[in-house]
Amino acid sequence: MGQPFGVEDVLKGRPAPRTLLRRGISKRCPRCGGGGLFAGYFRMRERCPTCGYQFEREPGFFVGAWFINFGIAEGLLFPIVMLFGWWKNVHPDAGVLGPAILGAAIAIVGPIVFYPFSKTIWSAFDLMMVPLEVSEIVAAADALDDEPAGGRGREDGAVGDEGSEP
Repeated sequence: MGQPFGVEDVLKGRPAPRTLLRRGISKRCPRCGGGGLFAGYFRMRERCPTCGYQFEREPGFFVGAWFINFGIAEGLLFPIVMLFGWWKNVHPDAGVLGPAILGAAIAIVGPIVFYPFSKTIWSAFDLMMVPLEVSEIVAAADALDDEPAGGRGREDGAVGDEGSEP
């Protein structure tokens, strides 16, 4: 078994932006790649269970996630609106009810489905722009010391404190 997130991981430096983004898109911790970040579909844990990274680094942190979610919803609706405009141009007598229902469904369901992804993607963007300070790294390590062992695991297969000696 692998080792838990530790000092060696901090000394290696920050992961590449592409790695951070890939982790965010896959709903994993941008810092370590660990999973299990959500206690439910809508409720993100305060800290990563693998590395202790605190996701909400300041009050109002997830406003950026709201903008990402909004952008994705708009991105989903844009092709529908363009297709509808073309369709109405070709068929001027066609009804509006079908496309309106489709657009409303996408506008409602899209952001709900994408909600957890927007939070982890925003965390990845933030970590790209604002590296962790030493105090945040220490707080993450302290949070792990206070928690029982056994995080959900990292990309490299490491899991919690299993295999380490007391």
